[in-house]
Amino acid sequence: MLGAGSFSMLGEAALAGLAGQNGGQIGGLPNVSDPEKTYANITRQEYLDYVSQYRDFEEQMITESQTDTSLIDASRENAQIASGIAQGVSDRNASRYGAALTPAQAQEQRRALERGNTLGSIQSVNDARIAQRELNQNKLADLINIGQGVNRSSLSQMGSAAANATQRKNAYDSAKAASKAQTMSTVGSLGAMAIMAFAF
Repeated sequence: MLGAGSFSMLGEAALAGLAGQNGGQIGGLPNVSDPEKTYANITRQEYLDYVSQYRDFEEQMITESQTDTSLIDASRENAQIASGIAQGVSDRNASRYGAALTPAQAQEQRRALERGNTLGSIQSVNDARIAQRELNQNKLADLINIGQGVNRSSLSQMGSAAANATQRKNAYDSAKAASKAQTMSTVGSLGAMAIMAFAF
C-alpha cells in the first residue's frame, strides 16, 4: 500500500501507470476536472446527510435539554419508596425488641416518621432539581460546543478557500501583467532592431 509521502517519490510514468491500472483513477478516487464544483457537491451532500441523519436527533436533544425532568420524577418515586422502608424498619424494630409503646408514644413516633419522610422527600426533590438543571445545561452546552466546532471548521475551510481564490487571482493578474510587459519589451526590441536595420 502506498503511504502519504510515496507519491512524491514516484515519477510521472509511475503515476500514469497507476492511473492506467485504475481506469484513470489514482487510489480509487475519480479524476476531478472542476475542483470548485466538486467541493460544492461534497458540501451539499454533507448538508443533505446532516438533514437526513442527524438534524432530528439534534433537535430532539435540544428539546430534551430544556424539558427533561426524569431525575425529578425518579426522586419523587424514590421518596415514596424510602418512606415505606422507614415505616417498615420502625415496625420491625418494635416487634423484634418487644417494645410496647403507649398511644402517645406511637402517635409521636408516627409524627416523627412523617416529618422525617416529608423533609427527606423535599430534600431529595430539591437535590434532583439541581442535578437535573446541571445535567440539562451540560447537555445543551455540549451541543453548542459541537455546533461551534463544526462552524469554526467550516469558517476555516471557507477562509482557506477564499484565500486560495485571492492567491489565484493575484497570480493571474501578475502573470497577465508580466505577459503584457514581456510583449511590450519584445515589440520594443523588434522596433529597435527594425530601426537599426533601416539605418544601416
